This record gives sequence, structure tokens and C-alpha cells, in this order.
Amino acid sequence: MTVAGIVLAGGQSSRFGKPKMFELYKGKYFYEYSIDALKGLTPIIISTNRQFSTSFKTSNDILILEDEHDYKGPLHALYHILTQMPDTEWFFVLTCDVPFITSQYVHELLSYTKDSIFDAIVPNESGMLQPLLALYHRRCLPQLETLTLQNKNSMKALLDVLNVQTVPFSTQKVFTNINSKEEWQKYMSNP
Repeated sequence: MTVAGIVLAGGQSSRFGKPKMFELYKGKYFYEYSIDALKGLTPIIISTNRQFSTSFKTSNDILILEDEHDYKGPLHALYHILTQMPDTEWFFVLTCDVPFITSQYVHELLSYTKDSIFDAIVPNESGMLQPLLALYHRRCLPQLETLTLQNKNSMKALLDVLNVQTVPFSTQKVFTNINSKEEWQKYMSNP
């Protein structure tokens, strides 16, 4: 079984006011926490846009994949990645703004891929699906293609047409994503 790690880092960070993937926390950029959590998966791909593609620290085990078009959202980025990686079965997707994500979480979710018949394995955190911290199988490529041709952008639209296994999680710090500077400052003042 082949599993690629994907870090989605092509967003506009409009609510944050600057590219949040480059916000520092304990001496590391936010996106580096996602990379660290995905270590061991091959390859690890940073999906980004032309504006930021040269700004990431790279190594032999990290690929930078530029979005084909201006930012259209994670659904389009996922479709682009799947079309570029024909020999990969599973894709573990993480966003670039989850500085508390852990490799333990990644390994726990990966355990559900063994003999899985599902198209996606998505955590359900206290009743809320987390489609951007989830696993997607190559089988979902036709549905991704259909949705992108229809110019749909919603990950929910994708989940609605896939055979999805949800995995229950109670509220955990790993699911904390940072959307605004105010949110980050509030968290930092009251961790």
C-alpha cells in the first residue's frame, strides 16, 4: 500500500492577514508541523501556488506541487495532486494551519486503511467532520473530476458522493486550526 502525505498550503490566508503557513510557533513554521506529522509517508507533497512555491524549506523527501490555476480551494488541489500521482493509493491530507497536529494522530487514522473499502476516511471530532485532516483513496478521482468540471469547491460536496468511513474523536487539540491573528493571539494568551 502506498500513502502520500499532502500539506495544503495554497490558500489566501485572507482572515489571517498574511500567509499563515509561515507563522512561527516554538521556532517552527506552521506548515512544518504538518510535515513532521506526515514523516514516514512517501512522498510528502506541499500543494501551493506560484507565489509561495519557492518559500518553503525543501529536502529530498518533500515535493512542491504548484496549483495549476489561481487558488480554487482544497478540492481542486486534491484533484490536481491525484492526477499527478498515478501510482499512489492513499493520500493523507493535512492543512498548513494545524500547529498541534501529531504523528500519533496520523498513525491512528492510517490504521483504518488496512483492507479498507472506503473512498475516504474522515475524522469526526465531537460531531464535526474534518475533511482537511483526512485520508482519500485514489478511487475518489472520478468524483473529484466531476466536481471540478462543475466548478464545485466544497469538500462537503465531495464527501456527499463518496463512500466515507468516519472515525470518532473527542475534542482534541490536534484539530485546532488557526484562521485569524486574533484567534491565534487568543490561543497564545490562554493555551
